[in-house]
Amino acid sequence: MTGPVLRLAFLLAAAIWLPAAAAAAADADEPPPADVLDVERSAARAHGLAAAPGAGTEGRFVLLTMAVQGHAQSQFLLGLMQLEEAGAADDRAGALQWLERAAAKGHAGASAHLAGLAAQGDAAAHLALGLVARDIAGAESAALRHLRAAAAAGDAQGLLALGRLHGGGEGIERDEAHATRLMRAATAVAMEAVLQAHRHAAAGILGPAAAEWLELAAARTRAEHRAPPGRDWRRAELFARYWVGLTLLAGAGTAADTPRGLAHHRAAAGRGFALAEFSLGLLHERGHGVGRDLSGADAWFARAAAHGHPLADGRRAPDA
Repeated sequence: MTGPVLRLAFLLAAAIWLPAAAAAAADADEPPPADVLDVERSAARAHGLAAAPGAGTEGRFVLLTMAVQGHAQSQFLLGLMQLEEAGAADDRAGALQWLERAAAKGHAGASAHLAGLAAQGDAAAHLALGLVARDIAGAESAALRHLRAAAAAGDAQGLLALGRLHGGGEGIERDEAHATRLMRAATAVAMEAVLQAHRHAAAGILGPAAAEWLELAAARTRAEHRAPPGRDWRRAELFARYWVGLTLLAGAGTAADTPRGLAHHRAAAGRGFALAEFSLGLLHERGHGVGRDLSGADAWFARAAAHGHPLADGRRAPDA
């Protein structure tokens, strides 16, 4: 076995099998735990390999492994690498997702890079900074500023997140009517992206087999939007989470983000929203983003049927 292959094998083994970094020691003068040092050493080797001439896909894979394990510097470097190579808009959104993940872990370089892009009017960078700031105590004003910029650019996730802030009165005066309008706008943008992606999808969750349930979901959404908006922002949020979740699950008009897409669907399904319950049944039936679980799929279909989804009535996941 050649030297480079041996080195790659060692790095892959280290990246895959090393445990997650332990919590920092209470005493700042105390050396970090050994596993933290091992992770940092493995990451340093991965970064060196990725930067080496001719590293190609091997170096990229090692760097990706460290990033997936949650190493902030690896996420930052991978985001920069993908950003430099980005072609389509969804490729660029994927690169910014890595920068967002690094920034959420407190990586100063990732935050600074996103801030620079946002200063140039980049809506995706504003979204990333807004989502990070939203989850930091005392950063409500920054969250509002960035989410408003993302929403003004028509970003569905930005519209949804801003609507939730207005509806809940988080760092801003509560305005439920405005929250409803924002949720409806998020729904409209996301639904159009999903339906557009469906028209070109040859496989996956939005493939030809999706036509019937997507048509039903779109019809219910349009009927909901024909009524005056009122102040029931929580109901509007259910539709927004459903459609925004689909964009993230399918990478429709944005980079795919399965965990975030699932989180939106689970939040809506947890409140008895039949469209999301049916969607989770399909995901468990097909093993899309979750482990294939036919009994779990049947349970979701049963819940969707109980809440009025006509396609779920009597449906059972097919045997393997």
